[in-house]
Amino acid sequence: MAQPIREEDWMWFKGDRVEILSGKDKGKQGYINFVLQERNLITVEGLNTTFKIMGKTKDFPGMGTLEEQPLRVTDQVQLVDPVDEKVTEVEWRHNESGERIRVATRSDTELPIPSQAFETVDYKTPAGYAENKEKDTKAADVEAITYEPKLSTFEMDIMEAQGIKEDRIPHKTYWY
Repeated sequence: MAQPIREEDWMWFKGDRVEILSGKDKGKQGYINFVLQERNLITVEGLNTTFKIMGKTKDFPGMGTLEEQPLRVTDQVQLVDPVDEKVTEVEWRHNESGERIRVATRSDTELPIPSQAFETVDYKTPAGYAENKEKDTKAADVEAITYEPKLSTFEMDIMEAQGIKEDRIPHKTYWY
């Protein structure tokens, strides 16, 4: 299995238009509807499907459904250039204001990240979340730093809380 693509190099997002490069749906274009970045896999809406019978029993023949199968982003799909609707290589670049953008190398066209890529499981975008005043923790409380780390053991913390001063010097120990 291939190594996962690094987070900063990942360029396939839910809602992107891609073309399938291999298999029975070779040459067909569709939109990404599921991304599994850890394994370099995506599924394309309505393409690369298999027929599966569910609920089959002795008395009932079952129901047939089409199940979308995952495709590898490294060699089975490629993003589509919005200018001429043909496959293109895509790379990350920086624009004049310094933000990273995806650019189709065939036409030097910017490929914006689709709004569906920011949706959560319950189909909400970050702008659509409303803070519930009774139940939700306030954002300021969550962001506040309440823990200050220090290099001391549990015993040292107790001694400090009790006001006990340690004046003994421990002998050297070697752990290896």
